[in-house]
Amino acid sequence: MQLKWDDIRYLVLLARHGRMNMVAKEVGVNVTTVSRRLKSLEETLGTKLFTRVDHRYYPTDPLQHVLAKAESAEREISYFQHELMEQDAALQGRLRITSIHNFINFYLLPRLNSFYERYPMIELELIADSEQLDLTRYEADIAIRMGRPNQQSIVTRRLSKLYYSLYVHKSLFSSERSIEEMPWVLYEERFNQLPEARWQRENFPDVKANLYCNVGPAMLSAVQNKLGVAFLPCYMAHKEQNLICLQEPIVLRELWTLVHPDRRHLAKIRVFLEWLDSQVNSDDDLFKGGI
Repeated sequence: MQLKWDDIRYLVLLARHGRMNMVAKEVGVNVTTVSRRLKSLEETLGTKLFTRVDHRYYPTDPLQHVLAKAESAEREISYFQHELMEQDAALQGRLRITSIHNFINFYLLPRLNSFYERYPMIELELIADSEQLDLTRYEADIAIRMGRPNQQSIVTRRLSKLYYSLYVHKSLFSSERSIEEMPWVLYEERFNQLPEARWQRENFPDVKANLYCNVGPAMLSAVQNKLGVAFLPCYMAHKEQNLICLQEPIVLRELWTLVHPDRRHLAKIRVFLEWLDSQVNSDDDLFKGGI
């Protein structure tokens, strides 16, 4: 039997994600289709390709033996498809940019009109997600991340240091009580590994929280609605009306851009990165919280 590219794609994706529903979502089919495809492949090849343990699929030894070559084929085909579609000569076409909700909602979106005024033919697709998309598989063209990347095969550049501080609504502030005595808004426990959550635990271990959130925008909204103190990035909270900064901002993270080396010279990627760099430099006071 001669395998088709779609067959290889299903095997690679199931090995990567371990769950059929995630494969179905990426391919754009339903779970039943994925299940039937896997069963047909195993029957045709005469070997078991996956073992199921606790609702997760793991590649068997025969598949594991050839998986690296299959993943390499997937990357080559993905690269070929992108190169065919790329129109580098003109500043037009779609640009996929991924970052976390905080940065897209509170920094990028309010400033994009100035980008469109210069480059009206470029379409931006913004993917707000805490999960890191894989640039080597061309899941995005540009990634903007809050921390220094460790991927050797990706071109990286630091945009700025990220300053944080404690913010509270002015109606909750009182000089007669300490910061510890105020109500707090904290990250929920499954985000305890975040630098923001660690800093809070180390510096204010005994505060009382009356609200837990999983994303920065929700925490900022909670502060705006007088629900407590929160530790937030200055670029999100510094210019918000009715909020008070309770201490001098500190550097906690860094802002980095990531691009695949094969695509960094493409015109639309280059002009977006230049525009973003200019925006961040002009907003130095905002990122530092006014210090």
